[in-house]
Amino acid sequence: MKKRYLALAGLIVVALAAAGCGKDKEQEETPSVQVTPTPESTVTEAVDLVDMEVTEDKNVIGTKTASAVRVVIVNRTGSDIGAMYIRVHPGFDDDDEDWGDDLIDGAFTLKNGDEATYYFEPDSDSDATYDIRITYTEEDRNECFFRDLPLDEMSQIALRMEGSGDNSVPYATYRTTSGTGEVSTLDDVLDRLGMSEDDLDDSDGDTDTDDDDDQDEATPTPEPEETPEPDPTSPPSEEPSGDGNGGGTSFDPDDPTPTDDTITAAEGYIGSSFDDLASSLGEPMSNEYEDVPETGTTGYHYYPNFTVTTTVDQYGNETVSGIY
Repeated sequence: MKKRYLALAGLIVVALAAAGCGKDKEQEETPSVQVTPTPESTVTEAVDLVDMEVTEDKNVIGTKTASAVRVVIVNRTGSDIGAMYIRVHPGFDDDDEDWGDDLIDGAFTLKNGDEATYYFEPDSDSDATYDIRITYTEEDRNECFFRDLPLDEMSQIALRMEGSGDNSVPYATYRTTSGTGEVSTLDDVLDRLGMSEDDLDDSDGDTDTDDDDDQDEATPTPEPEETPEPDPTSPPSEEPSGDGNGGGTSFDPDDPTPTDDTITAAEGYIGSSFDDLASSLGEPMSNEYEDVPETGTTGYHYYPNFTVTTTVDQYGNETVSGIY
């Protein structure tokens, strides 16, 4: 009996020991699972990108569309423009009084020297030309008209005035999209009005700028041909003509023979305004302008016995640079 009890007690002890090791081994063999904290998600803030190449035009007229023609209009009239009307040039049977609405309409004032960008849909007629009518901010200034302009072929047009007072005449100079140089409409305007350049300097002239026709623009003239150089073997004029004011020497258009005092007087204006030279010596027979990338705009003014070269700055100021 004693042996049975001892055997039974031994079995109980072994069972308890086996149960206890099994639990410890399981705990040792089972790898501990480490919980890695999930990092907070990184929040990327959106950055607004700016297209540095996108520029906005100043003083915009019209609506920019994929099919619109873009023309830069520069005010060189000497006064501030408050209203502008642009239309297709009317035909013979069309109403000449229909100008439509003011395109500026109080949005801005086109000051002298400023420019506006005009967007418009070209007319279905490829040969159509356009008229421009402007009104100044000064109430006592007459409105001006510029007619028969090929706007859809232009990249830039400058509205100008020639002369002063009642004899002033509106005209335009423009550059085409083909880049063939600057074209002036002044000669055709004077021909149509039956005027000469001398009339522009005559303060007693009877040209009435209140008349719509006298302020109208004409069909642009092609670029003038270069005047051939005078014959250097021709004898000088015996009695050079003066301007009567003691301020320079004039010339006889019917006698293109160069004279020393005429050329010397012209050379005295190098570095001065071309307008001063023209006021003293008279207007040239023809003008021509050329855009030079390195130096800007160069003007060539052809007199019967010499040529005046000028430089034109960004504000339209023209300075005499040479005589030859």
